[in-house]
Amino acid sequence: MSGVVVRPAVVADATPILKLVNELAMQQVMLPRSPASVIENIRDFLVAEVDGEFAGCGALAVTWTDLGEVRSLAVSPTQQKKGVGLALVDALVADARRLGLARLFAFTYVPDFFQKFLACDEIAMTRVLDPKASPARWFGKPQRAIPLPQRSPAFVAPTLPTRKKSPRAEPGT
Repeated sequence: MSGVVVRPAVVADATPILKLVNELAMQQVMLPRSPASVIENIRDFLVAEVDGEFAGCGALAVTWTDLGEVRSLAVSPTQQKKGVGLALVDALVADARRLGLARLFAFTYVPDFFQKFLACDEIAMTRVLDPKASPARWFGKPQRAIPLPQRSPAFVAPTLPTRKKSPRAEPGT
């Protein structure tokens, strides 16, 4: 891992992130990303550099109060098996801990890499960071028991007046 520097991404990193991720997606190693998805989520990304050159990227998305997803973890083919992926994952884990996340997961086509950090055609891999943490800590009850807000209609259709029936004459009168 000597010479690997991991730092937060900046907007100028969107182009090399897109190029790497989408090149790997063409090889069916990962899912592609759109320019908008990278730029809109640039704050989630970390970038790895080796000798000042872009070597890889990864993102951390917070998905719930105790859960985060490692996304778009990609290492340049020329830098693979040199500790760049490990450096990125270690930095993403540190950021998850800083945020107070108890667990991480990743969807991947390459589970062998993530199995080191254990725990569709993508395989979900999880890593528990804090086994004692629970959503109950945040809300006081299990996640499934938290009621969703209910909408009430802003407009209620008026009630149509009912037509009064006229008294009918009885037959034979």
